[in-house]
Amino acid sequence: MLRLATVGSGKIVGWFLKGLKNVSGIRHTAVYSRSFERGLEFAGEHGLGEDAVWTDLEKMADSGTVDAVYIATPNRLHVEQAEVFLRRGIHVLCEKPAVVTCEQLERLLAVAEENGAIFMEAIMAPHQPRFVQLKQAVEEIGTLSGAVLNFSQLSSRYPALLRGELPNIFNKELCAGALMDIGVYDVYLALALFGMPKRVEASAHFLPGGADGAGNAMFVYPWGSCLMSWSKIGQSRAPSEIVGDRGTVTFSPVSRILNIRLWKNDGESGLLFGEEPHSASLGNEAADFVRYILDREGTADEYAGMVQLSRDGTWLMETIREKCGIRFDGE
Repeated sequence: MLRLATVGSGKIVGWFLKGLKNVSGIRHTAVYSRSFERGLEFAGEHGLGEDAVWTDLEKMADSGTVDAVYIATPNRLHVEQAEVFLRRGIHVLCEKPAVVTCEQLERLLAVAEENGAIFMEAIMAPHQPRFVQLKQAVEEIGTLSGAVLNFSQLSSRYPALLRGELPNIFNKELCAGALMDIGVYDVYLALALFGMPKRVEASAHFLPGGADGAGNAMFVYPWGSCLMSWSKIGQSRAPSEIVGDRGTVTFSPVSRILNIRLWKNDGESGLLFGEEPHSASLGNEAADFVRYILDREGTADEYAGMVQLSRDGTWLMETIREKCGIRFDGE
């Protein structure tokens, strides 16, 4: 049984742990928090006691009580925290984007390989069973002519920014912003569905404090273009769609590819997949992480594919940031 530690105590960690309850071969045993009081509170919320709380990352990693870790902290902290565990052979599932640069990713992958550990970036869509349904539906609509991926979700922290505060999600010093928070889902889904583009174009809208609040990108392929938009300062109601000469596929949201519908040219439509709790989607992601650890030989090709997705995705994210003028200190 794998013993899992969590690093971070935000809402997504709670959803992740709820989904983890349905995953065999792993159990939550430890919590890291900079504040013991917050760590104790979070541990109690998830059925753990005081002995499960750590405030020193190195000591937790050295304790011999952790086999794997889920990291869901601000982006700037990911690399340093992941490396602490990977150097000790502890497997790491790190929230997206796991890194800021390609150099950082290669460094972590090298440390993971050297110490026999799995390092996985937590991008939900490719780990959902319905991702196969989506790909099959795209094949059914014939020759593609265009795609639009739209993920604009108004942040609950935007009013605080307008009041002059600086929430983490809009804090450039933490390598945050709209692209890094939700635009990454557009980028990775386009990559997973269509492969590497021939050309990339992108632009961004910047907020007080220097972080990007919204942006757009275009991936150019031999068959046409995939247009992507994302925003933390506005709420879109429009689904994403992929258009072919025999039909159209729509779905929403991009992050979890729900409400997948196949439309035929005569207007007839069929629902391929509806709704699912956020925790269940994260549970599917966790289940793959566990499979990669417990069945290294049987899942080697699949894991290699996920690593390549991270490599290509990180390169595309860097390219988009360069074209938009999104820069982070120290990269």
